[in-house]
Amino acid sequence: MSIKSKRLINSYEERMLEFLQTCIDENYKIHTQVSLCQFCEQDSNLDIELRKFLFSSSVDALITNSDYKPCLVVEFQSSYHDYSEARERARKKATLLSLAAVPLLYSRVKDFGLLHLYSQSEEIVCNLFTGNRRENAQALIRKYCEQSISSDVRVTA
Repeated sequence: MSIKSKRLINSYEERMLEFLQTCIDENYKIHTQVSLCQFCEQDSNLDIELRKFLFSSSVDALITNSDYKPCLVVEFQSSYHDYSEARERARKKATLLSLAAVPLLYSRVKDFGLLHLYSQSEEIVCNLFTGNRRENAQALIRKYCEQSISSDVRVTA
């Protein structure tokens, strides 16, 4: 039996992380593959399914401020996320992040390099090849990073 190391992220995730890095300054940090229970703390009784999910799931990218307080989660979407099981996991994750008051954006590249950044209430599309509307996408990320958040992130039900 042998075990070998493997790459932490795939090439799509790498491109997204490179893009996110252009959106933030030195006052923020990007963390990858962070377990939800590392930055969300259960404060009261949660549904058993959500509790299990809290301790068994991670986020693609977590942006924190310089004090390591969560500012924004970015989930990288692909066609895999169109399946019902993946949509159910995304729903649970969105529920927990909403309870913890941590903003969530989804990113998905479609149609030959068009980056869609979206939440339940807004969407920005930019062209990764031409740079068209890139500043709008960067402004959206910065908006979430600059918003103040509570000092204690807790999941409440």
